[in-house]
Amino acid sequence: MRLERPAPPGHAPRVLEVGNCADDDSPDSLRSVVDQAVSGDTIDLSDLTCSVISLGQGALKIELDDLTLRGPGSDRLILDGEGRDRILLHPGSGTLTIENLTIANGRFDAVDNDVGFGGCSATGATLVLRDAVIRDCVAVGVGAYGGAVLSGFLSMGHSTISGSTAFGDHPTNGTAAYGGGAFSYGVDIIDSTISGNSAIGTDNAPLTHFEIAGGLFIARNGGHIERTTISDNFAIRFAGGLTQEGTLELRNSTISGNSTEQDDGGGLRVRQITSVLIENTTITDNHAGSTGGGISFINNALPSTFNSTIVAGNSANQGGSDVDSAMPLSISGSHNLVIAPGANLALPADTLNVDPKLLPLADNGGATQTHALTAKSPALDRGSNPQGRSTDQRGPGFPREINGSADIGAYEYRGSDGPPISVPGLSAWASIALASLLGILGLRRRRRQGLDSGSVAESARGLTSRSP
Repeated sequence: MRLERPAPPGHAPRVLEVGNCADDDSPDSLRSVVDQAVSGDTIDLSDLTCSVISLGQGALKIELDDLTLRGPGSDRLILDGEGRDRILLHPGSGTLTIENLTIANGRFDAVDNDVGFGGCSATGATLVLRDAVIRDCVAVGVGAYGGAVLSGFLSMGHSTISGSTAFGDHPTNGTAAYGGGAFSYGVDIIDSTISGNSAIGTDNAPLTHFEIAGGLFIARNGGHIERTTISDNFAIRFAGGLTQEGTLELRNSTISGNSTEQDDGGGLRVRQITSVLIENTTITDNHAGSTGGGISFINNALPSTFNSTIVAGNSANQGGSDVDSAMPLSISGSHNLVIAPGANLALPADTLNVDPKLLPLADNGGATQTHALTAKSPALDRGSNPQGRSTDQRGPGFPREINGSADIGAYEYRGSDGPPISVPGLSAWASIALASLLGILGLRRRRRQGLDSGSVAESARGLTSRSP
Protein backbone atom coordinates (compact mmCIF):
# COMPACT_ATOMS: atom_id res chain seq x y z
CA MET A 1 0.00 0.00 0.00
CA ARG A 2 1.44 3.37 -1.07
CA LEU A 3 0.98 6.00 1.62
CA GLU A 4 0.57 9.73 1.18
CA ARG A 5 3.88 11.01 2.58
CA PRO A 6 6.81 8.72 1.84
CA ALA A 7 10.25 9.99 2.76
CA PRO A 8 11.82 11.86 -0.17
CA PRO A 9 15.06 10.47 -1.66
CA GLY A 10 17.99 11.17 0.64
CA HIS A 11 15.72 12.20 3.51
CA ALA A 12 17.41 12.11 6.92
CA PRO A 13 14.98 11.17 9.71
CA ARG A 14 13.98 14.21 11.77
CA VAL A 15 12.87 14.77 15.33
CA LEU A 16 9.71 16.90 15.35
CA GLU A 17 8.79 18.41 18.70
CA VAL A 18 5.25 18.77 20.00
CA GLY A 19 4.93 22.16 21.70
CA ASN A 20 1.49 22.07 23.34
CA CYS A 21 -1.05 19.64 24.78
CA ALA A 22 -4.08 20.72 22.73
CA ASP A 23 -5.93 18.38 20.39
CA ASP A 24 -6.46 20.92 17.64
CA ASP A 25 -4.87 22.24 14.45
CA SER A 26 -2.46 24.66 16.11
CA PRO A 27 1.03 24.39 14.57
CA ASP A 28 2.73 22.64 17.49
CA SER A 29 -0.08 20.27 18.51
CA LEU A 30 0.41 16.52 18.30
CA ARG A 31 -2.17 16.18 15.54
CA SER A 32 -0.51 18.89 13.44
CA VAL A 33 3.00 17.53 13.95
CA VAL A 34 1.89 14.04 12.90
CA ASP A 35 0.44 15.59 9.73
CA GLN A 36 3.81 17.25 9.02
CA ALA A 37 5.89 14.10 9.47
CA VAL A 38 7.24 11.86 6.73
CA SER A 39 8.21 8.21 7.01
CA GLY A 40 11.14 7.66 9.39
CA ASP A 41 10.58 10.74 11.55
CA THR A 42 10.24 10.82 15.35
CA ILE A 43 7.49 12.79 17.10
CA ASP A 44 8.97 14.04 20.37
CA LEU A 45 6.60 14.82 23.27
CA SER A 46 9.24 14.60 25.97
CA ASP A 47 9.33 18.33 26.82
CA LEU A 48 5.60 18.61 27.50
CA THR A 49 4.64 19.45 31.07
CA CYS A 50 1.02 18.27 30.90
CA SER A 51 0.09 14.77 32.07
CA VAL A 52 -2.66 14.05 29.53
CA ILE A 53 -3.43 14.80 25.89
CA SER A 54 -7.14 14.12 25.40
CA LEU A 55 -7.92 13.11 21.83
CA GLY A 56 -11.41 14.52 21.55
CA GLN A 57 -11.21 14.60 17.73
CA GLY A 58 -10.76 10.85 17.44
CA ALA A 59 -7.95 8.58 16.29
CA LEU A 60 -4.59 9.75 15.01
CA LYS A 61 -4.34 8.26 11.52
CA ILE A 62 -0.67 7.72 10.75
CA GLU A 63 -0.34 7.58 6.96
CA LEU A 64 3.35 6.69 7.04
CA ASP A 65 5.26 3.44 6.89
CA ASP A 66 7.61 4.25 9.80
CA LEU A 67 7.03 6.63 12.71
CA THR A 68 8.13 6.89 16.35
CA LEU A 69 6.12 8.54 19.12
CA ARG A 70 8.44 9.39 22.03
CA GLY A 71 7.13 10.60 25.38
CA PRO A 72 8.72 11.81 28.64
CA GLY A 73 7.88 8.55 30.46
CA SER A 74 4.84 6.28 30.67
CA ASP A 75 4.16 7.62 34.17
CA ARG A 76 4.29 11.24 32.99
CA LEU A 77 2.17 11.46 29.81
CA ILE A 78 -1.00 9.72 28.62
CA LEU A 79 -2.59 9.87 25.19
CA ASP A 80 -6.22 9.48 26.26
CA GLY A 81 -8.91 8.34 23.83
CA GLU A 82 -11.67 9.25 26.32
CA GLY A 83 -13.58 6.13 25.22
CA ARG A 84 -14.53 7.92 21.98
CA ASP A 85 -12.38 6.13 19.42
CA ARG A 86 -9.20 4.13 19.09
CA ILE A 87 -6.06 6.21 19.54
CA LEU A 88 -3.68 5.13 16.76
CA LEU A 89 -4.52 3.76 13.31
CA HIS A 90 -1.48 2.85 11.22
CA PRO A 91 -2.24 1.28 7.83
CA GLY A 92 1.42 1.35 6.78
CA SER A 93 3.80 -1.49 5.96
CA GLY A 94 6.71 -0.51 8.22
CA THR A 95 7.04 0.05 11.97
CA LEU A 96 5.07 2.16 14.42
CA THR A 97 7.11 2.69 17.61
CA ILE A 98 5.72 3.93 20.93
CA GLU A 99 8.24 4.68 23.67
CA ASN A 100 8.09 6.27 27.13
CA LEU A 101 4.37 6.91 26.77
CA THR A 102 0.99 5.61 27.98
CA ILE A 103 -1.85 4.99 25.55
CA ALA A 104 -5.18 4.63 27.37
CA ASN A 105 -8.98 4.58 27.16
CA GLY A 106 -9.29 3.85 23.46
CA ARG A 107 -12.42 2.24 22.09
CA PHE A 108 -13.43 0.95 18.68
CA ASP A 109 -17.02 -0.13 17.97
CA ALA A 110 -17.62 -1.94 14.68
CA VAL A 111 -20.78 -1.23 12.73
CA ASP A 112 -23.35 -3.92 11.86
CA ASN A 113 -21.48 -7.10 10.84
CA ASP A 114 -18.01 -5.56 10.68
CA VAL A 115 -15.18 -6.71 12.93
CA GLY A 116 -13.85 -4.58 15.76
CA PHE A 117 -10.08 -4.53 16.20
CA GLY A 118 -7.33 -2.69 18.02
CA GLY A 119 -9.26 -0.73 20.64
CA CYS A 120 -6.23 1.51 21.31
CA SER A 121 -3.82 0.77 18.45
CA ALA A 122 -4.28 -0.99 15.11
CA THR A 123 -1.54 -1.62 12.58
CA GLY A 124 -1.20 -4.18 9.82
CA ALA A 125 2.57 -3.93 10.19
CA THR A 126 4.94 -3.97 13.20
CA LEU A 127 4.16 -2.32 16.53
CA VAL A 128 7.15 -1.71 18.82
CA LEU A 129 6.54 -0.83 22.49
CA ARG A 130 9.51 0.40 24.52
CA ASP A 131 8.93 1.45 28.14
CA ALA A 132 5.30 1.97 27.14
CA VAL A 133 1.90 1.19 28.64
CA ILE A 134 -1.31 0.43 26.74
CA ARG A 135 -4.28 0.09 29.06
CA ASP A 136 -8.05 0.24 29.50
CA CYS A 137 -8.97 -0.25 25.84
CA VAL A 138 -12.02 -1.91 24.25
CA ALA A 139 -12.72 -3.41 20.81
CA VAL A 140 -16.32 -4.40 20.05
CA GLY A 141 -17.77 -6.20 17.03
CA VAL A 142 -19.34 -9.43 15.82
CA GLY A 143 -15.70 -10.45 15.76
CA ALA A 144 -13.38 -8.52 18.10
CA TYR A 145 -9.62 -8.90 17.64
CA GLY A 146 -7.19 -7.27 20.04
CA GLY A 147 -8.95 -5.35 22.79
CA ALA A 148 -5.91 -3.08 23.09
CA VAL A 149 -3.69 -3.97 20.12
CA LEU A 150 -3.97 -5.52 16.70
CA SER A 151 -0.68 -5.82 14.82
CA GLY A 152 1.09 -7.74 12.13
CA PHE A 153 4.00 -8.21 14.54
CA LEU A 154 4.31 -7.12 18.18
CA SER A 155 7.62 -6.28 19.85
CA MET A 156 7.56 -5.34 23.55
CA GLY A 157 10.38 -4.33 25.88
CA HIS A 158 9.79 -3.12 29.45
CA SER A 159 6.14 -2.51 28.53
CA THR A 160 2.64 -3.36 29.73
CA ILE A 161 -0.71 -4.18 28.13
CA SER A 162 -3.44 -4.26 30.77
CA GLY A 163 -7.09 -3.82 31.66
CA SER A 164 -8.40 -4.21 28.10
CA THR A 165 -11.29 -6.14 26.57
CA ALA A 166 -12.17 -7.79 23.27
CA PHE A 167 -15.97 -8.03 23.21
CA GLY A 168 -17.66 -10.19 20.56
CA ASP A 169 -21.10 -8.63 20.36
CA HIS A 170 -24.04 -8.79 17.97
CA PRO A 171 -27.80 -8.94 18.64
CA THR A 172 -28.48 -11.94 16.35
CA ASN A 173 -25.24 -13.50 14.97
CA GLY A 174 -22.64 -15.82 16.36
CA THR A 175 -19.69 -13.91 17.83
CA ALA A 176 -15.95 -14.18 18.42
CA ALA A 177 -13.40 -12.37 20.60
CA TYR A 178 -9.70 -13.15 20.14
CA GLY A 179 -7.02 -11.53 22.28
CA GLY A 180 -8.39 -9.34 25.06
CA GLY A 181 -5.02 -7.66 25.39
CA ALA A 182 -3.48 -8.15 21.95
CA PHE A 183 -3.92 -10.05 18.69
CA SER A 184 -0.75 -10.32 16.62
CA TYR A 185 0.69 -12.55 13.89
CA GLY A 186 4.02 -12.92 15.70
CA VAL A 187 5.70 -11.62 18.85
CA ASP A 188 9.06 -10.82 20.44
CA ILE A 189 8.42 -9.86 24.06
CA ILE A 190 10.87 -9.29 26.93
CA ASP A 191 10.68 -7.75 30.42
CA SER A 192 6.97 -7.03 29.98
CA THR A 193 3.57 -7.63 31.55
CA ILE A 194 0.24 -8.63 29.99
CA SER A 195 -2.31 -8.50 32.79
CA GLY A 196 -5.97 -8.07 33.66
CA ASN A 197 -7.34 -8.33 30.09
CA SER A 198 -10.41 -10.26 28.97
CA ALA A 199 -12.05 -11.89 25.94
CA ILE A 200 -15.82 -11.87 26.41
CA GLY A 201 -18.89 -12.14 24.19
CA THR A 202 -22.63 -12.51 23.81
CA ASP A 203 -24.16 -15.96 23.55
CA ASN A 204 -26.91 -16.12 20.92
CA ALA A 205 -27.60 -19.83 21.32
CA PRO A 206 -27.72 -22.05 19.36
CA LEU A 207 -25.21 -20.00 17.34
CA THR A 208 -21.54 -20.30 18.24
CA HIS A 209 -19.51 -17.91 20.35
CA PHE A 210 -15.72 -18.17 20.63
CA GLU A 211 -13.89 -16.13 23.26
CA ILE A 212 -10.22 -17.07 23.05
CA ALA A 213 -7.09 -15.72 24.75
CA GLY A 214 -7.89 -13.21 27.45
CA GLY A 215 -4.35 -11.87 27.35
CA LEU A 216 -2.62 -12.59 24.04
CA PHE A 217 -3.54 -14.36 20.80
CA ILE A 218 -0.52 -15.12 18.57
CA ALA A 219 -1.65 -16.12 15.08
CA ARG A 220 0.34 -18.06 12.48
CA ASN A 221 3.94 -17.19 13.26
CA GLY A 222 4.47 -17.91 16.96
CA GLY A 223 7.40 -16.07 18.50
CA HIS A 224 9.55 -15.56 21.56
CA ILE A 225 8.60 -14.45 25.09
CA GLU A 226 11.19 -13.98 27.84
CA ARG A 227 11.33 -12.46 31.35
CA THR A 228 7.63 -11.66 31.07
CA THR A 229 4.58 -12.14 33.29
CA ILE A 230 1.16 -12.98 31.87
CA SER A 231 -1.30 -12.77 34.75
CA ASP A 232 -4.93 -12.41 35.77
CA ASN A 233 -6.37 -12.51 32.26
CA PHE A 234 -9.76 -14.07 31.52
CA ALA A 235 -11.57 -15.69 28.59
CA ILE A 236 -15.08 -17.07 28.65
CA ARG A 237 -14.16 -20.10 26.57
CA PHE A 238 -10.51 -20.93 25.73
CA ALA A 239 -7.01 -19.81 26.78
CA GLY A 240 -7.28 -17.48 29.73
CA GLY A 241 -3.69 -16.27 29.41
CA LEU A 242 -2.52 -16.87 25.85
CA THR A 243 -2.65 -19.13 22.84
CA GLN A 244 -0.54 -19.37 19.74
CA GLU A 245 -0.18 -20.76 16.24
CA GLY A 246 3.38 -21.43 15.12
CA THR A 247 6.20 -22.44 17.45
CA LEU A 248 6.38 -20.45 20.68
CA GLU A 249 9.52 -20.18 22.81
CA LEU A 250 8.70 -19.20 26.40
CA ARG A 251 11.67 -18.64 28.72
CA ASN A 252 12.30 -17.21 32.20
CA SER A 253 8.64 -16.19 32.49
CA THR A 254 5.56 -16.53 34.68
CA ILE A 255 1.99 -17.45 33.73
CA SER A 256 -0.22 -16.95 36.78
CA GLY A 257 -3.80 -16.33 37.84
CA ASN A 258 -5.37 -16.60 34.38
CA SER A 259 -8.68 -18.38 33.87
CA THR A 260 -11.36 -19.63 31.52
CA GLU A 261 -14.98 -19.97 32.50
CA GLN A 262 -16.12 -22.81 30.23
CA ASP A 263 -13.33 -24.57 28.34
CA ASP A 264 -9.65 -25.54 28.34
CA GLY A 265 -6.31 -23.80 28.74
CA GLY A 266 -6.46 -21.63 31.83
CA GLY A 267 -2.88 -20.42 31.40
CA LEU A 268 -1.69 -21.51 27.94
CA ARG A 269 -3.53 -23.28 25.13
CA VAL A 270 -1.35 -24.96 22.49
CA ARG A 271 -3.24 -25.12 19.20
CA GLN A 272 -3.20 -27.65 16.35
CA ILE A 273 0.04 -28.18 14.35
CA THR A 274 1.83 -26.12 17.01
CA SER A 275 4.55 -26.84 19.55
CA VAL A 276 6.01 -24.98 22.53
CA LEU A 277 9.46 -24.82 24.07
CA ILE A 278 9.12 -23.80 27.72
CA GLU A 279 12.25 -23.24 29.82
CA ASN A 280 12.93 -21.87 33.32
CA THR A 281 9.29 -20.83 33.63
CA THR A 282 6.64 -20.95 36.37
CA ILE A 283 3.01 -21.73 35.48
CA THR A 284 0.76 -21.69 38.52
CA ASP A 285 -2.57 -20.56 40.01
CA ASN A 286 -4.41 -20.72 36.66
CA HIS A 287 -7.87 -22.25 36.24
CA ALA A 288 -9.74 -23.90 33.36
CA GLY A 289 -13.47 -24.49 33.09
CA SER A 290 -12.74 -27.90 31.55
CA THR A 291 -9.20 -29.33 31.18
CA GLY A 292 -5.62 -28.11 31.41
CA GLY A 293 -5.68 -25.46 34.11
CA GLY A 294 -2.04 -24.60 33.49
CA ILE A 295 -1.48 -25.82 29.92
CA SER A 296 -3.81 -27.50 27.41
CA PHE A 297 -2.69 -29.24 24.22
CA ILE A 298 -5.61 -29.56 21.82
CA ASN A 299 -6.09 -32.20 19.09
CA ASN A 300 -3.14 -32.38 16.67
CA ALA A 301 -0.85 -30.24 18.80
CA LEU A 302 2.77 -31.24 18.23
CA PRO A 303 5.22 -32.85 20.68
CA SER A 304 6.81 -30.13 22.81
CA THR A 305 9.67 -29.53 25.23
CA PHE A 306 9.78 -28.49 28.90
CA ASN A 307 13.08 -27.71 30.60
CA SER A 308 13.48 -26.65 34.25
CA THR A 309 9.85 -25.55 34.42
CA ILE A 310 7.25 -25.61 37.21
CA VAL A 311 3.66 -26.42 36.26
CA ALA A 312 1.90 -26.80 39.59
CA GLY A 313 -0.90 -25.41 41.72
CA ASN A 314 -3.33 -24.94 38.82
CA SER A 315 -6.93 -26.15 38.80
CA ALA A 316 -9.39 -27.55 36.27
CA ASN A 317 -12.89 -28.94 36.37
CA GLN A 318 -11.82 -32.05 34.41
CA GLY A 319 -8.68 -34.04 33.60
CA GLY A 320 -5.16 -33.02 34.50
CA SER A 321 -5.34 -29.80 36.46
CA ASP A 322 -1.78 -28.69 35.66
CA VAL A 323 -1.29 -29.86 32.07
CA ASP A 324 -3.49 -31.96 29.82
CA SER A 325 -3.73 -33.12 26.22
CA ALA A 326 -6.70 -34.09 24.06
CA MET A 327 -4.66 -36.94 22.51
CA PRO A 328 -1.52 -38.93 23.41
CA LEU A 329 1.44 -36.56 23.40
CA SER A 330 5.11 -36.77 24.29
CA ILE A 331 6.92 -34.00 26.20
CA SER A 332 10.71 -34.03 25.99
CA GLY A 333 13.21 -32.17 28.18
CA SER A 334 14.36 -32.54 31.79
CA HIS A 335 14.51 -31.07 35.32
CA ASN A 336 10.80 -30.18 35.54
CA LEU A 337 8.27 -30.16 38.36
CA VAL A 338 4.68 -31.07 37.39
CA ILE A 339 2.16 -32.18 40.00
CA ALA A 340 -1.00 -33.11 38.07
CA PRO A 341 -0.55 -34.13 34.40
CA GLY A 342 -3.32 -35.67 32.33
CA ALA A 343 -3.34 -39.34 31.37
CA ASN A 344 -2.47 -38.65 27.71
CA LEU A 345 0.87 -36.99 28.50
CA ALA A 346 4.25 -38.70 28.60
CA LEU A 347 6.53 -36.45 30.67
CA PRO A 348 10.32 -36.76 31.02
CA ALA A 349 11.33 -39.53 33.40
CA ASP A 350 13.03 -37.20 35.89
CA THR A 351 9.96 -34.96 36.39
CA LEU A 352 9.34 -34.18 40.07
CA ASN A 353 5.82 -34.56 41.45
CA VAL A 354 5.88 -32.55 44.71
CA ASP A 355 4.61 -29.24 46.05
CA PRO A 356 7.11 -26.54 44.88
CA LYS A 357 6.22 -24.33 47.87
CA LEU A 358 5.67 -21.12 45.90
CA LEU A 359 4.88 -17.78 47.49
CA PRO A 360 2.11 -15.55 46.01
CA LEU A 361 2.74 -13.45 42.91
CA ALA A 362 4.60 -10.37 44.10
CA ASP A 363 7.17 -7.71 43.35
CA ASN A 364 10.39 -9.55 44.12
CA GLY A 365 12.59 -7.16 42.15
CA GLY A 366 13.13 -6.71 38.45
CA ALA A 367 10.70 -5.47 35.83
CA THR A 368 7.92 -8.02 36.40
CA GLN A 369 6.15 -9.88 39.22
CA THR A 370 7.24 -13.41 40.10
CA HIS A 371 6.42 -16.31 42.42
CA ALA A 372 9.29 -16.66 44.90
CA LEU A 373 10.45 -20.05 46.14
CA THR A 374 10.62 -20.67 49.86
CA ALA A 375 13.76 -21.86 51.64
CA LYS A 376 12.28 -25.39 51.82
CA SER A 377 11.19 -25.67 48.19
CA PRO A 378 12.13 -28.97 46.51
CA ALA A 379 12.81 -26.92 43.35
CA LEU A 380 16.00 -25.46 44.87
CA ASP A 381 19.14 -26.53 42.98
CA ARG A 382 17.14 -29.15 41.03
CA GLY A 383 16.82 -27.22 37.77
CA SER A 384 18.97 -26.58 34.73
CA ASN A 385 20.01 -23.64 32.59
CA PRO A 386 19.90 -25.00 29.03
CA GLN A 387 20.40 -21.64 27.32
CA GLY A 388 23.13 -20.47 29.70
CA ARG A 389 21.11 -17.44 30.77
CA SER A 390 22.94 -15.14 33.18
CA THR A 391 19.81 -14.07 35.11
CA ASP A 392 16.47 -15.39 36.25
CA GLN A 393 13.20 -13.69 35.19
CA ARG A 394 14.03 -10.57 37.18
CA GLY A 395 17.00 -9.66 35.00
CA PRO A 396 20.28 -7.93 35.94
CA GLY A 397 21.22 -8.37 39.59
CA PHE A 398 19.39 -11.70 39.91
CA PRO A 399 21.67 -14.56 38.78
CA ARG A 400 20.21 -17.62 37.10
CA GLU A 401 22.62 -19.89 38.94
CA ILE A 402 23.90 -19.58 42.52
CA ASN A 403 26.75 -21.80 43.68
CA GLY A 404 26.78 -23.48 40.28
CA SER A 405 23.16 -24.72 40.39
CA ALA A 406 19.86 -23.46 38.97
CA ASP A 407 16.46 -23.72 40.62
CA ILE A 408 13.42 -25.00 38.74
CA GLY A 409 11.13 -22.24 37.49
CA ALA A 410 11.42 -18.55 36.72
CA TYR A 411 12.78 -17.48 40.12
CA GLU A 412 16.20 -18.23 41.58
CA TYR A 413 16.22 -18.37 45.39
CA ARG A 414 19.08 -16.49 47.03
CA GLY A 415 17.77 -16.10 50.57
CA SER A 416 18.08 -12.32 50.85
CA ASP A 417 15.43 -10.77 48.62
CA GLY A 418 13.50 -9.15 51.46
CA PRO A 419 9.73 -9.20 51.96
CA PRO A 420 7.75 -9.32 48.72
CA ILE A 421 5.13 -6.75 47.82
CA SER A 422 1.82 -8.44 47.06
CA VAL A 423 -0.06 -7.64 43.84
CA PRO A 424 -3.82 -7.91 43.17
CA GLY A 425 -5.17 -11.40 42.61
CA LEU A 426 -7.80 -12.63 40.22
CA SER A 427 -10.70 -11.50 42.37
CA ALA A 428 -9.68 -7.87 42.01
CA TRP A 429 -9.22 -8.19 38.25
CA ALA A 430 -12.54 -10.02 38.01
CA SER A 431 -14.21 -6.98 39.56
CA ILE A 432 -12.53 -4.73 36.99
CA ALA A 433 -13.62 -7.00 34.14
CA LEU A 434 -17.19 -7.04 35.43
CA ALA A 435 -17.30 -3.25 35.65
CA SER A 436 -15.91 -3.04 32.11
CA LEU A 437 -18.52 -5.48 30.82
CA LEU A 438 -21.38 -3.61 32.48
CA GLY A 439 -20.11 -0.39 30.97
CA ILE A 440 -19.98 -1.96 27.51
CA LEU A 441 -23.49 -3.38 27.81
CA GLY A 442 -24.76 -0.01 29.00
CA LEU A 443 -23.21 1.87 26.09
CA ARG A 444 -24.80 0.08 23.14
CA ARG A 445 -24.09 2.99 20.87
CA ARG A 446 -22.60 2.34 17.46
CA ARG A 447 -20.44 4.99 15.90
CA ARG A 448 -21.56 5.65 12.33
CA GLN A 449 -18.53 7.63 11.32
CA GLY A 450 -15.69 5.40 10.05
CA LEU A 451 -12.00 5.61 9.44
CA ASP A 452 -10.45 4.24 6.28
CA SER A 453 -8.76 1.27 7.92
CA GLY A 454 -7.09 0.07 4.73
CA SER A 455 -4.81 -2.93 5.16
CA VAL A 456 -5.44 -3.04 8.91
CA ALA A 457 -9.05 -4.09 8.35
CA GLU A 458 -7.89 -6.79 5.95
CA SER A 459 -5.75 -8.27 8.75
CA ALA A 460 -8.83 -8.80 10.90
CA ARG A 461 -11.63 -9.42 8.41
CA GLY A 462 -12.99 -12.93 8.01
CA LEU A 463 -11.39 -14.39 11.15
CA THR A 464 -14.73 -15.26 12.78
CA SER A 465 -14.84 -18.46 10.75
CA ARG A 466 -11.51 -19.75 12.12
CA SER A 467 -11.35 -22.95 14.12
CA PRO A 468 -11.21 -22.40 17.88
